[in-house]
Amino acid sequence: MLKSFAATIALLAAAPVFAQSPAEFFKGKTLTIYVGLSAGGGYDTNARLVGRHFGKHIPGNPTVLVRNMPGAGGLVMTNHVANVAPKDGLHLGAPQRGVPFEPLLGHESKARFDPRTLNWIGSVNSDTSVAIVHKRTGIKTWQDLRNRETIIAGTGVGTESVVVPYVLRNLMGMKFKVIAGFPGGSEMNLAMARGEVDGRGTFSWTSLKPHKKEWIDSGEYIILFQMGIRKHAELPDVPLVIDLAETEELKRIMKVQFTAFELGRPIFAAEGVPADRIAALRKAFDETMKDKDLLNEAEKGNQEVNPMSGEEMNAEFREVYATPKELIAKLAAASVEKPDLKVLQSTGKGGGE
Repeated sequence: MLKSFAATIALLAAAPVFAQSPAEFFKGKTLTIYVGLSAGGGYDTNARLVGRHFGKHIPGNPTVLVRNMPGAGGLVMTNHVANVAPKDGLHLGAPQRGVPFEPLLGHESKARFDPRTLNWIGSVNSDTSVAIVHKRTGIKTWQDLRNRETIIAGTGVGTESVVVPYVLRNLMGMKFKVIAGFPGGSEMNLAMARGEVDGRGTFSWTSLKPHKKEWIDSGEYIILFQMGIRKHAELPDVPLVIDLAETEELKRIMKVQFTAFELGRPIFAAEGVPADRIAALRKAFDETMKDKDLLNEAEKGNQEVNPMSGEEMNAEFREVYATPKELIAKLAAASVEKPDLKVLQSTGKGGGE
C-alpha cells in the first residue's frame, strides 16, 4: 500500500506542469494602471478612459483600476512598476511621456529602468505640447522670450516640464526660469492664475483643448510655440519649435528631445512579464482603441484617439537611443545647467497634466 502511494506521488511529481493561458490567469483578477501624476489632469483622464474599456478586451476580462502614484513627475511610479510591483501583467504604468527618455541623458539619473527593455503596451495618441504665458506678462511671441526672464511652472526635477524649458533656454536663448515641485497640472494652472508664475513651458494640447481652450480663445493666455515632430492640424499658425532651430545639428538635437511627443500617453509593463500575457495585453489595447464605446466617449470629451502600438513604441525607443553620443551629450548638458532652479516642497496632491 505504501509502495503504491509512493509510486502515485512520484508519477504526479513527474507529470508536466501546464502554464495558465492568459485568459485563465486574468480571469477574476484586478489589473491596475498606475498614473505617474496626480488626479484630474490629462494623463489621469487618459488612463481612466482606457481603464473603462480595456478589461472587456483582455482575455479573462479582469477588473481594471486606475491608481495615482505621483512623485518626481512620474519617475517614482515608473521605477515602482519596473522594479517593485509583481511582474505578472497585472501592474501597468502610465508615465509622463518624457520619463522614458530621462535615462538617455545620463546625468545622475534617478531612473531605474531601461525603456528599451520595458514592455510597451501602446499609446492612445501622439501628442503636441504648447508653451503658454498669461497676457499680463506682455509677452506676445516666442521672440519676446529672448528679451525678458519668464517664470515657468514644472513638476518633478528631471521631467519634461522642467527639462524642456532649460533645453530651450540653453540652446535657443529663451530666458526661462523654472519653479519645480508642483504635483501636476491643476496646481500649475492655479499658480498661473494667481500670478505666482508667468506660464507653462509644456502644456499638452490634448489636455488644454478639452478643458481650458477658453483661456486661449479669450486671449487671457497666449500660445507662443508648439512642440513635437510636426505641427498639429489645429495649430497651423503656431510655430513649431524645431523649425525655429537655426542649424541642422540643433534641429537634430531638438528632434531627439521632442520624439517623446510622438509617444503621447505611453502605457507599459515591466521587463520579465510572461510573453504571452504581453501579447494578450497589446492585442487588447489595439482592440480597445477601436472600441466604439471608447471612441464615442473620447469624442464627447474632446479627447484625441490616434494610437501607437507597443511594437511601434519599442522601435521608436531603439532609434532614439541610437543617436550619436556627441549630440546626446550636448542635449544632456543643456538640460542640467540650471543653477537657478527652485523646487517647492510637493504635497503629492492635486491634478496631473
